[in-house]
Amino acid sequence: MSPHPSPPARRRVPALLPLGLLALAVLLGPAGTLRAGEPATERFEKTYDLTGITKVRLQNVNGSVRLATVDRPTAHVVAVKKARGSSAEEILRDTEIRVVKAGAVLDIETILPRQKRFLGFFRWGSDPAAEVAYELELPGTLPVDVETVNGRVSAERRTAPLTLNTVNGSVRVEGHDAPVQVNTVNGSVEVSFAGALHASKLETVNGSVTVACARDSSIRFDLQTVNGGIRSDFPEVIPEGKWGPKEARGAIAGGRERLSVETVNGEVRLVVGSPRGDAAR
Repeated sequence: MSPHPSPPARRRVPALLPLGLLALAVLLGPAGTLRAGEPATERFEKTYDLTGITKVRLQNVNGSVRLATVDRPTAHVVAVKKARGSSAEEILRDTEIRVVKAGAVLDIETILPRQKRFLGFFRWGSDPAAEVAYELELPGTLPVDVETVNGRVSAERRTAPLTLNTVNGSVRVEGHDAPVQVNTVNGSVEVSFAGALHASKLETVNGSVTVACARDSSIRFDLQTVNGGIRSDFPEVIPEGKWGPKEARGAIAGGRERLSVETVNGEVRLVVGSPRGDAAR
């Protein structure tokens, strides 16, 4: 028998669809439920060459994700791990930030330690997962997919398609100039375009959705809410339904770009934005 125990096995966070993210959120609980006390932290920071890379994919569980845009052909990854409690140092040590090149994709993943068992059952809550907050600096022309469970997601000045998924967190996209897809459950969605609107699919359950774009945008819109209103600076948007569910469908200036918005508890807003993507006041 070896005198040194083997390190704890790790499990890989799988690729998650929005439904899978929701199930994982129920099991893990909000990131804020970690025990009180000063957290232990650990910083991961590396830069990767992007030669041959055509897409970046990030998968996280607990923690925010911020995408910043730079003009250099590299990916700068900063991940700050945070944990609380008597086993915080062990949790940080066993939580891995894995960055690998898989063909033309740069995969960035949070790898959690295997959950401990007692009498054959998972000991829920005995080993709280670490929170990992990411900041990525990437060229604006690189498409990005992001998935997290408990945490907000933000992106700035991207010029390539974005797909952003979370469960408990808001999503904010600023100065965007490409197609975008957003899905969250508990959180608001804000997307502002640098100019004309691009194809967008934006969904939440508990939260408002705001889209800002240039006045000369060509939009085919499908806007829906159950408990909330629909407001727009574009006169072509005429909501139907005075009580209960409300919807608005139609076209603006020929309807070249599709805009699909759905929420249950929240307002839908389609407003005219400035060239920087800020909503007009």
